[in-house]
Amino acid sequence: MMPQQLDLVDFIAGMPCSTAPIPPTDPRDLLPHRPAAWERSVGHFRAHEIRIEVSLLWTHVVVEQLREGSRGDMLLRDGRIDRRDMMWPPRMWAEPCRLILMSAADAADIHAQWCLELSHRESKTATFRFADRPDADRKHTSQLLRALEEKQS
Repeated sequence: MMPQQLDLVDFIAGMPCSTAPIPPTDPRDLLPHRPAAWERSVGHFRAHEIRIEVSLLWTHVVVEQLREGSRGDMLLRDGRIDRRDMMWPPRMWAEPCRLILMSAADAADIHAQWCLELSHRESKTATFRFADRPDADRKHTSQLLRALEEKQS
């Protein structure tokens, strides 16, 4: 009896695959994809200028806001951009930022890949920023996101 020969394709197909996820090198890669016009407006924001807001009052109509100088543009869920000029920026948004509104579950998905840190908290809203390191301590934020998720459901 002749030994059975495998061709190269069968050999490669039989090799075990590594399922370990590749960690992101830029936390902005974890953000939801947006229309090109919006991306052009907010693409210059660095990771430390991005805020993720989880609110118990979120209506899902606005999914992002641009806060820069007197501009307060909003990206609506249907992809339209509502361009706004604010008379004065709110105190907590005195510095330019890209504010992304999302559910606690979506924020937790991002947090699982790159640590988020609490930057502002009110009774029905929590705002997070990307930690300087993706592997920073996640315990406090994980607990807060779980509590917010329970209240959102």
